[in-house]
Amino acid sequence: MPRPRIHDQDDILDAVERVIARDGVLSLGAVAKEAGVSKATVLYEHTSKRDLLAALVARTIEADNAFNASCEAQFAGEPDAPLLGRIEAARRMQWGDGGNAAVLGLISALMQDEALRGAFRSNQETVRAGLIEEAADARTTRLAWLALEGFKFQQHMELVAWSEAERAEILDDIATLAQKGTLIEESSSD
Repeated sequence: MPRPRIHDQDDILDAVERVIARDGVLSLGAVAKEAGVSKATVLYEHTSKRDLLAALVARTIEADNAFNASCEAQFAGEPDAPLLGRIEAARRMQWGDGGNAAVLGLISALMQDEALRGAFRSNQETVRAGLIEEAADARTTRLAWLALEGFKFQQHMELVAWSEAERAEILDDIATLAQKGTLIEESSSD
């Protein structure tokens, strides 16, 4: 009896991203065509559209966590290293120019599915706990993290068209807030 052919699941999930970005909706037929496989092959590993989305969510979380951890490594031993790593990760992101269509489609799917949101929620709670655990000052870290996540949300949703210079300045300000607890320059009294 021949063994079933195993298809690269990353290729199929890449096709899911492209279909969502292009069409704004997920169709198993479109994913199969985009991946160059049959619809039955897509359904062999992923029994439904929701299962495909869950696999994409899991892969997205894993990739995001790995990227942030790699950025954090350069701050090892420093106070607030996890937060500074996340700020550095945001500096390295490619933003705008319609490149976030897959993100927008994924956000739309998340809004409709509590279980999918639960995976992101659980990850965010883990991130928050790690940031607070490594914080020099928990309140400052929490505020800087919220500023960073708000900035990233605006960028992913393409709500504000910040220039590269503005993005850099915002991220510098968030880093300053994280490290100094304020953006106000201390003046020396004579």
